[in-house]
Amino acid sequence: MHGNRGRRIGDGSPPGFTDESLKQDICVLLHHIHGSYKAALDRLPMPALAARLLKAGMCIGFLDSVSNIIVNTIAYSPSPSDEEDDDVPESKIISQIITDTSDKSVFEVPLSPQKAAGMTIARRSLDGLVRFLTSHFRYLADTEALRYLRLAKADLLTAVRLIERDRNKKCNDELAFNIASLTTKIALECAAVSARHPVPDVLVKASVIMASPQIDFTVLAGQDPTLSEFLRQARMNMNRSLDLCGKAKNKKRKRSNQTYTPTESREGGTAQNRLGSTFRYTQSLMLLLLGKIHGIYLQALAKLPRDGLRKCHHSSLLKGGYCYGPRDPVTNIILNTIWYGSMFPTPQEFELQFKVGMICTDMLARIEYCSLYGLVALLHACLPSLTEQEALWYLFSSDADVHKAIRKAKKHGHAHAVCEEGNHLHNAYRQAAVASWHPDPDALVEFATSSLNMESTEVLAILQQGKLTNGAVECLAISLAHKRSEEQPISSSQVLSKNQKRFISAFRGKFRHDQNFFVRKVNEVLSNYSQEKGVLYKLHIICGVNPKVPQGSSSGLAMRKFKFEYFHINFLATAKGPNSALTAPELFFAQCSNTDKVKLKEPSFCTPVQYSFIDNVRCFPCEFNGAKIVHPYDETYSGCCDDFKLMAKGKHGTWNELIISACDFNVDKMCTMTKDWIYFDPNMDSKFAAKNPISNVARELREWKGGRIF
Repeated sequence: MHGNRGRRIGDGSPPGFTDESLKQDICVLLHHIHGSYKAALDRLPMPALAARLLKAGMCIGFLDSVSNIIVNTIAYSPSPSDEEDDDVPESKIISQIITDTSDKSVFEVPLSPQKAAGMTIARRSLDGLVRFLTSHFRYLADTEALRYLRLAKADLLTAVRLIERDRNKKCNDELAFNIASLTTKIALECAAVSARHPVPDVLVKASVIMASPQIDFTVLAGQDPTLSEFLRQARMNMNRSLDLCGKAKNKKRKRSNQTYTPTESREGGTAQNRLGSTFRYTQSLMLLLLGKIHGIYLQALAKLPRDGLRKCHHSSLLKGGYCYGPRDPVTNIILNTIWYGSMFPTPQEFELQFKVGMICTDMLARIEYCSLYGLVALLHACLPSLTEQEALWYLFSSDADVHKAIRKAKKHGHAHAVCEEGNHLHNAYRQAAVASWHPDPDALVEFATSSLNMESTEVLAILQQGKLTNGAVECLAISLAHKRSEEQPISSSQVLSKNQKRFISAFRGKFRHDQNFFVRKVNEVLSNYSQEKGVLYKLHIICGVNPKVPQGSSSGLAMRKFKFEYFHINFLATAKGPNSALTAPELFFAQCSNTDKVKLKEPSFCTPVQYSFIDNVRCFPCEFNGAKIVHPYDETYSGCCDDFKLMAKGKHGTWNELIISACDFNVDKMCTMTKDWIYFDPNMDSKFAAKNPISNVARELREWKGGRIF
């Protein structure tokens, strides 16, 4: 990689939110919340429950806001030391609910621990609602959470549905929002803590109980039959809301002629018409799209054979395996990888002399980031009337399939801009190749725009296979064969000094040593899993590692001298059987000890996961380090809860906005890196060698001695 870093996506774009829009959102939300409290006061026996309501009657939960207030009020039992005042006048109750918006601190998001203690129950409830959304959904900024809540009129379940709809989550299967999931329970506890509930577990249990299939409403409502019937009706409304969410996904929604995919809400109209985009431009949407692109690369890795046509076919994927091209993204990665390996073969003396069992995490992240830039450039070249934000949105809503994105954009009024055929297509692919740092843009354009026998029955049959064999890869390589350049290959002595040659040898040796460590750890947990399930699994390839996972919270790392007890890892493994040669491997997650010397209290483990879960669950150390690791949906692992709970309490050095910014910073891999020496090719990387002289091999290697290449 030796491209020049151009303008970053989103540079110079106007901010999505202003202080005035933030204040307006909070004022509108407080108006809705105040109305809910007034309605709840009419139903609750007052002033007998006034003290309970003012301490614990938050509008947080999955019923409507009024019902949530009632449930949380009657579920809380004060301690004997907290005597309830039966003589609280209604005017005093109202005064402790209604928020004075002349106080500037009301508009702080989130509230500081010092300010929160003096806020009304309504304002603290709003803080809890925001905290639930930002704790549950990855890459969701506080300002975006406020906007979704405003669209939902402070109804938490409706806000969740709107976010999932915008993020293309399925509401009618296991990927839907699950009230009983571990992620939801952690988010509920964070919301209760942030809202300063006296006993957060009470709110969590009350919300889960109200969502349980069987519930005796008289237990909560006591002897009040009217209140019991009210709660029963609220529960029915919640079920109906969840059912409608699933049904809506199965229907083809009509879309208006707009340049931005709308989000519908109870207020009527669309988000674009009334409040503008809820996505923050350069971060939330781009990070979500990168998550989808990562899932596509995992699917492609599952289809490619472990030992390809050449020992360094991984190098071809990491250098030229872009996900844009004439076909769907997964197929494009496979075709581009095989074509690149055939077109630009690595000289034999620079092929890796050991079995590669691990894709370098940072280099995989870079090809994904390069693909993102290529996709945006390609889409914008075909339809220049699109803004970058719209291009990102159409790609996201089309699962990074640029051809689907083009068709969708044309339906929304962009068809008149540019024809997709002829010279325009050549120009579009060239812009994509340049933007994505392809080593030979002209060759890629010729490949992407030619027929290449890719429509033959034989090739199509090969691409339908669950996992390609080495023979299938060879067949594809022949079908994709291109006339190679007649230029003489560059000798390594022309571009490499003695120090650089020594460094390549030593650095590759370290990569092999580190790979052996990760492979050994994975094989250990995979062996245990195989014994547990009674099915023998074999490692296909390691496809992502984050070695910086502490056993507890990340907040005390400095005092613990940055000790990381665990690493999180994704790998593909195949179950041995009659058809294992053609069966696509499964994706696994593992949490493993970072050392062989110390046995931790919590043992290492692994479990199968789905590609689509990357943005469905939370892990603080992986997000903060920009590691796109797919985590289990309903398993406990280090990083899933401790940090988020401390953040909710205001006792963590990191806040939600910083997590998003740190992740955005760490996933930006448009740069050369030391790991490029692993797959060095003198024919393609002479500029890289010229810009990276190794004056002192020992010193350069010392920088890598303490850590691992991953």
